Amino acid sequence: MTIAPKILSLSIRKHLWAGLALAAVMWWSSSASPAMAEVRPAFLYKLSSFDGPVAFKSAKIDVDNLRKEIYVADSRQGEVRIFNAQGMEVFRFGDDGQLGSLMDIAVDTSGDIFVLGRKGNQAVMIRCDFRGRALNTMRLKGLPTEFDAILPNRMVFWNDRLYLLDSDALRLVVADMDGLYLKGYDMARLIGVDAKKRADVSVGGFSVDPHGNILFTIPVMFSAFRLSPEGEILSFGTPGSAPGRFGVVGGIVADAQGYYYVADRLKSVVLVFDRQFKFQTEFGYRGFQPHNLISPRDLELDDQGRLYVTQMGNRGVSVFKITHP
Repeated sequence: MTIAPKILSLSIRKHLWAGLALAAVMWWSSSASPAMAEVRPAFLYKLSSFDGPVAFKSAKIDVDNLRKEIYVADSRQGEVRIFNAQGMEVFRFGDDGQLGSLMDIAVDTSGDIFVLGRKGNQAVMIRCDFRGRALNTMRLKGLPTEFDAILPNRMVFWNDRLYLLDSDALRLVVADMDGLYLKGYDMARLIGVDAKKRADVSVGGFSVDPHGNILFTIPVMFSAFRLSPEGEILSFGTPGSAPGRFGVVGGIVADAQGYYYVADRLKSVVLVFDRQFKFQTEFGYRGFQPHNLISPRDLELDDQGRLYVTQMGNRGVSVFKITHP
């Protein structure tokens, strides 16, 4: 089954977003969620240094499950900060400006770190060792005409492949570890966005799940999508302020059990759906208690069931433990 929701007109979206913003105020202080949810989140801590929680303003996260380390790319500061399994900072690099225009980060199974940046109108990937020493610099190679103008700002490592997304152009390229083009996706075409409406559409969240499905969200469509390795695309999501409905969607990830986690920037929650896209629960909510969130942006999961949530308002990265009763 293929689902491609229609894009709402700009005027309708403006009115709907305004309505959502007003209605969401009623839900921000609420903790309502369905009874008997199959997923139970619990706040653990925030990523911290010896000075306390780190107040990231713009962060992308990747997890090295083999070495139990968390890598945070801070694009505002142009540096990468590394945390241990307890959420304490142990190392950083890039504060000397060597990483340039830092966009995203990915760690491979050997522990090498791929840093995605930009130089002029081209994407550049710097491959570093486990402590940030540059090994080599790569550019995308062998791109077909349809993708030769791609300027990726997001990157995911999965199964010895680099997935590079241009979130504004709605194009995704899969490359090998040397940057050689293997496959490309015109995401706008897959979800039914015609050429006239491309400028109104961009990707909010992006990841690759444990089974190789590409996950992404489109905020103006109030939808999350799953693109299988075989090319089947499914979507879910309904606009609204009630629990289980989407306001302004951001990051999306899935765990090994098939549960989907979607950040909602407007409602300041993380929503959880099961493998059939049935709503389970949501958590966070706007506020200043440790478990609260302020406009959550991106999500990352490790193999210990810890969910990492970046957010606005200098609130840093919140870490939740996810359990399945």
